Amino acid sequence: MEITVHEFPDMKSLSVQSARHIAGLIKESIESKGRCIISLSGGSSPRLVYEKLSNPEIYAGIDWSRVFIFWGDERYTGHTSEESNYYMAYRALLSKVSIPQENIFRVPVEVEPAKYAAVLYERIMEKFFMSMGAVDAKKRMPVFDIVLLGIGADGHTASLFPGHEVVNEKKRWVVSLEAPEGNRERITMTIPVLNSACSVIFIVSGSGKGKIIRSVLEERGADKKDYPASKIIPETGTVWFVDKRAVK
Repeated sequence: MEITVHEFPDMKSLSVQSARHIAGLIKESIESKGRCIISLSGGSSPRLVYEKLSNPEIYAGIDWSRVFIFWGDERYTGHTSEESNYYMAYRALLSKVSIPQENIFRVPVEVEPAKYAAVLYERIMEKFFMSMGAVDAKKRMPVFDIVLLGIGADGHTASLFPGHEVVNEKKRWVVSLEAPEGNRERITMTIPVLNSACSVIFIVSGSGKGKIIRSVLEERGADKKDYPASKIIPETGTVWFVDKRAVK
């Protein structure tokens, strides 16, 4: 698996260049497949990238009617909550571009309990990906054109936390869990789903993540097995956009 790392001096330059990269991939996917299916990430770093991607100069040439949006994970909270990954992406990007509302597939957090919301999101995905002919028949997994991910200070990615049993899930597409941080419920896509994507992009900034990043990227990182991020190994490889603070 090939790993490409782009390092930047600050978050501003990282955001601009990663947004340009993502815009290019969207256009390539639309040109080759007639559509682009994206899984978005939450967090402060992706928010800045989404804000750049909403700039007409960067997204010029993108036919948003052919772009379909999902979320790799979501907090089990209201859609207008400040903690909602959907709400963050909507304010930073989706409300600023001409994407049809029916192309936006937010996690149904209004469904109770969280495990039923996870099952419903999986069924929504199954119906959509089957209709698009975007299911890997051998793996029985959806094939996203682009997956965006981040890394937490503990090495988690999406809502896949170190030591949690959902990290080992092999069949389900979407599961619910209680995050170790404050025992908050979350809904997340599983590692096999993320590994089936055509393009996986990590966007990482902020201090305190250097050891984790080095361990994940190194072939024989001592703590590699402990970090869920190290299990993201798609056949197509990964691309990393990191700032200097993140790798210290």
